[in-house]
Amino acid sequence: MQITKLLFVLMSGALFIGMPPAYATDIKIATIAPNQSTWMIDMRAAGKTIKERTDGRVNLKFYGGGVQGASPKVLQKIKIGQLHGGMFAPIDFIKTYVDVSLYGLPFAFESWEEMRYVREQMDADLAAGFEERNFVIFGFVGSFAMILSNQPVRNQSDLRGKKVWLPEGDLISFEALKALNLSPVSLPVTDVLIGLQTGLLDMAAIPPEVAVALQWHTRVRYFTDMPLLYAMSFLAIDKRTLNKLSANDQAVLTEVLSETYARMDARMSIESLDATEALVDVGIQKINPDEGMLGNLLVSMNETNRDMAKKGLLPLALFETMQGHISDYRNGNPQTEVGALSGN
Repeated sequence: MQITKLLFVLMSGALFIGMPPAYATDIKIATIAPNQSTWMIDMRAAGKTIKERTDGRVNLKFYGGGVQGASPKVLQKIKIGQLHGGMFAPIDFIKTYVDVSLYGLPFAFESWEEMRYVREQMDADLAAGFEERNFVIFGFVGSFAMILSNQPVRNQSDLRGKKVWLPEGDLISFEALKALNLSPVSLPVTDVLIGLQTGLLDMAAIPPEVAVALQWHTRVRYFTDMPLLYAMSFLAIDKRTLNKLSANDQAVLTEVLSETYARMDARMSIESLDATEALVDVGIQKINPDEGMLGNLLVSMNETNRDMAKKGLLPLALFETMQGHISDYRNGNPQTEVGALSGN
């Protein structure tokens, strides 16, 4: 009898070892990133690591290619619990957290090194603001957008009157684009490819690696090699969902996702360069801006950006803080060594 009981216990244990834990938590995350994109590959690898290190208690499920809809729909689904997180851009939080849009002001930065220095000073505070809005993020990933167009853009005159893509609801970019004498056309990101194909748009501003991933480069003939604005994205997960996890499982998830985002961000300058070369390889003509164009735009758009802050479209105090860090860097007085965000 004792042997029979022992066998029963051992067999039962063997069955349960092969089963997922009864208290496993699925965290459903949506993105417009294509399923074979670098972001999805990295995120799925991170999800696998998290699942292994939590013994199956935490399972990240990713829905790529925009199958869950554009960002407003994803945020609505998060609110009602159908989804738990998503990959977002600052524009998606412009009504609830405009502070995070500061980095994306046109011609705010003139180099990767300058941008990295400013981010080292400000990232932590911007990330903390999401907690107050019941989201947790794990870092920012960003790259410089450049102009993709069907007519060469070498100077400010070439911009005049051109129809340029404007993300839906982006009042800040609207004011900036008008100041550049452009004609903004508001479209969801999913419609930009068609807009470029049909002539609804003359140009769009996007990082080259994103243009390749979304196939926008197949509908343009030129790109202007100039940092128009710093475009970034971030993974945001509903804090209510994370609070259901044990403290240890939350720590594992945070550690793995933060390390993954840091690695992705550190390699963005290389990926941007590779994507730029890929554009040339497929026949997209590289246009160098006229001498002095970037410097003139840095000065004129700084005034435009400051005016928007004074009008209340941006947080004035935070804008001044960012400008102070930029000034420190340009004047050779940085407060810390650049490196943490560059992977050095």
